[in-house]
Amino acid sequence: MYRIAFFCVLLAVVSGCASEEKPDGLPVLHPAEITVHQGGAPLVGASVQLISTDPTLSRWVSGGSTNENGEAVVMTHGKYVGVPAGKFKVTVNKTQIEGAAAGNDPGSSNEAKMFDLVEAKYRAVTTTPIEVEISAGDNKLDVIEVGAPVKDAAAKL
Repeated sequence: MYRIAFFCVLLAVVSGCASEEKPDGLPVLHPAEITVHQGGAPLVGASVQLISTDPTLSRWVSGGSTNENGEAVVMTHGKYVGVPAGKFKVTVNKTQIEGAAAGNDPGSSNEAKMFDLVEAKYRAVTTTPIEVEISAGDNKLDVIEVGAPVKDAAAKL
C-alpha cells in the first residue's frame, strides 16, 4: 500500500503535477494506515478522522476513507500522505441514505432518511474511546473495533 502511495507521489513530482507548494508550517508527515472493523468484519466506506490532542497541531486535519478491507491511508488536508507525529483521538463515521434522495426519483413519495451506521460514541471526538499515537516512520496501526452494527436515525435531510 505504501509503495503505491510512494510511486504516485513520485510520478506527480516527475510529471510536474506536484508543483503546488505545501502550506506554511506543515509539520513532517509520517505514513499511517488504520484498519476499522465493525462486529469483527471490515467496515467499508467509513470516514476516519484523527484529531490531535496537541492544540498546536489542531489545524492539520488528518483522515481517510476505508476500502473493502476496512483500511484507510491517512492523509493530511486530504492531499498530503501521512500525519504529524503525536497522540490523536479517532472518530469513525458512516451514513446511509434511504428513500427519495437515495435514488433521486422526484416522483417518489418516500421521504429521504439518513442513518448513522456507527455507534454514537465513536462518531464524536468528545466521546470516542479510541486513541492512537503516530511516531516517526511508517505506522500500521492496530485494528480498531467500533462495536456491533447499528442503524440510528440521523438528522433529517
